[in-house]
Amino acid sequence: MAIAISAEHRELARTARAFLRDHEARAANRALLDAEKEAPPAFWTGFAELGLLGLHLPEEHGGGGAGLQELVVVAEELGRAAAPGPMLPTMIASAVIDAAGTDEQRARLLPGLASGATPAALGIGGSLTVADGVATGDAGVVLGGGLADLLVLPAGDDMVVVRADAASVEVPENLDPSRRSARVRLDGAAAEVLPGARAQALAIARTLVSAEAVGGSLECVESAVEYAKVRQQFGRPIATFQAVKHHCANMLVAAELATAAVWDAARAATGPADQFELAAAVAAALALPAFTSNTGLNIQVHGGIGFTWEHDAHLLMRRAATLEAVFDPHSAERDVTRLREAGVARAATLDLPPEAEAERPRIRELAREIAALPADEQRRRLIDTGYAQPHWPRPWGVEASAGLQLVIEDEFRAAGVKRVQLGITGWVILTLVQHGTQDQIDRWVRPALSGEEVWCQLFSEPEAGSDAAAVKTRAVKVDGGWVVNGQKVWTSGAQHCRWGFATVRTDPDAAKHAGVTMVVIDMEQPGVEVRPLRQITGGSDFNEVFFSDVFVPDSDVVGQPNQGWTVARATLGNERVSIGGGAGGPAGPDIVSLYREHGAGVPAGAERVGAYLAEEQALRLLNLRSAERAVAGGEPGPEGNITKLVLAEHGHATADLLAEFAGPGAAFNDGLGQFAGLMRLGSRGMSIAGGTSEITRNQIAERILKLPRDPLIK
Repeated sequence: MAIAISAEHRELARTARAFLRDHEARAANRALLDAEKEAPPAFWTGFAELGLLGLHLPEEHGGGGAGLQELVVVAEELGRAAAPGPMLPTMIASAVIDAAGTDEQRARLLPGLASGATPAALGIGGSLTVADGVATGDAGVVLGGGLADLLVLPAGDDMVVVRADAASVEVPENLDPSRRSARVRLDGAAAEVLPGARAQALAIARTLVSAEAVGGSLECVESAVEYAKVRQQFGRPIATFQAVKHHCANMLVAAELATAAVWDAARAATGPADQFELAAAVAAALALPAFTSNTGLNIQVHGGIGFTWEHDAHLLMRRAATLEAVFDPHSAERDVTRLREAGVARAATLDLPPEAEAERPRIRELAREIAALPADEQRRRLIDTGYAQPHWPRPWGVEASAGLQLVIEDEFRAAGVKRVQLGITGWVILTLVQHGTQDQIDRWVRPALSGEEVWCQLFSEPEAGSDAAAVKTRAVKVDGGWVVNGQKVWTSGAQHCRWGFATVRTDPDAAKHAGVTMVVIDMEQPGVEVRPLRQITGGSDFNEVFFSDVFVPDSDVVGQPNQGWTVARATLGNERVSIGGGAGGPAGPDIVSLYREHGAGVPAGAERVGAYLAEEQALRLLNLRSAERAVAGGEPGPEGNITKLVLAEHGHATADLLAEFAGPGAAFNDGLGQFAGLMRLGSRGMSIAGGTSEITRNQIAERILKLPRDPLIK
């Protein structure tokens, strides 16, 4: 739960956090609440001397020679601490001068900014004009302008640099007294122009402000979670209450989407300018509302104590509300829509480790060899070489590392080789590879990989819903095997499957998660009845399945009898990865084209579409961060369950937008209305299938945030 992934970035975060903790940054914020005037915090000079203020600036100008990817890590820590003072505004202003200034300007201005001798601030609004090196007009609200000696302000498409003592700087009573914003006006002030720098300056500002917002959002998550674990109500910790769990899960989801977006915006800074603008707008569209929402939920979880002056929760809320007021996220949403309409897209790429890149020529040669084969032979060759599922164990895969998997995907896609997605069959067969006997592997793996046999997952039962362990289907031991009786439901694709992977209860007296056995059921044998269930869309993707005295031989039991829950959990884990991981993000309608054609009458359409597109991009980025973490050799992150949840609810947002685009036509089953209607009906299944969104929130709260289970649930 942080922007940093690499070891170097994590160490940088630890350094910044330790500094701010040791210098009691939060207490310094609180000390300014009732202060008549603002002064730089006592640790201002120490922060600069540690190299954090100028981390991103060239070494020849007193900086650390890093970039925005490092600077957002420090900004995140400022947000976690709610640190007072002009650190962030100075960082933003110096980054803009470094990016857009002349060599002479950089040499003259950057040393003072890096050393802390020249506190600075950057504005993004107002209506300045510049003529003959003189700036006049309203510069709007400038974050941190109350302590700045140097101001970087927009004027048309340019940015101008002016001395604060040449401007009218008014500092009214601030909502966030720890870093006071100012109203700035220029009346003929001498100005240095940074030509055409406004768009780049806005992107830099959005990226760094969003990084601070991410830090604040994550601090809210941690604060709420720790309090919920110890606060007793009705005789038990409030963390056991589902409503509290869902608040905490929602906070984490919002923070993680924002984290992924900021991470990518910092990476985009060295790429094409329009991609950086888009990535920064996505970050602001997600991070600023997330911070505001999380500060509210943090107080809600804390209850009355969180609403007191003495508690720190309102310090974070003041910071969030100020950032959102000055750096309007709706403006960012409109920019996302504008840029996407102009055809700007953000490429999803990773820097792969040298050992993976070294394999690229060999993989490319193999991909071209397979691409040259007739279509019906390509799949066989993929299976024979282990590249049908390269991450699987040998001989069915090649045990490819995360980096090598990405190289394989790149090269096979470029060569035009289509690797079949197995879906449910893949989840089940991987489990068999992991837990099955050699006989089971020999019988079932290759036919599944070749597409000869399709599998279904027989877990859900009537009245059990998402509780996969509530198994009532019985299997009674007989000579040579087991006799199965019972019913499964919501079984996707059962009417098309040759085999089913089923949980059955073999010891009714054992505890709920014991006494369960995993078996393979021949779906074509007598006693198996599949009844398709007609869905609200009119189709039948899932089914009821009834078992009447169905015989399962001992050779078709997977794992040990009465110990099947371990095997079932492996399958559920594979399912979570598949549903949550996908191929990079949601696959749905072209919302940009539909908005262009049908969105003229949609209220706040540009903002709503921009927010939708920002979330869609963040879903892709969660997957990318998961891959980056795997490539870096890190532990799995929270992306799987989070992506599963957000994908489901993103589908509802898709339905809402399509209905708006269709207008009254959504009442009919023709044209866009038909598409909108089917999406409205069908999207409801997304937040039910594979575990409801409510259960997913519980899993996020309990497995990721480590909140305790409800003691009433056995």
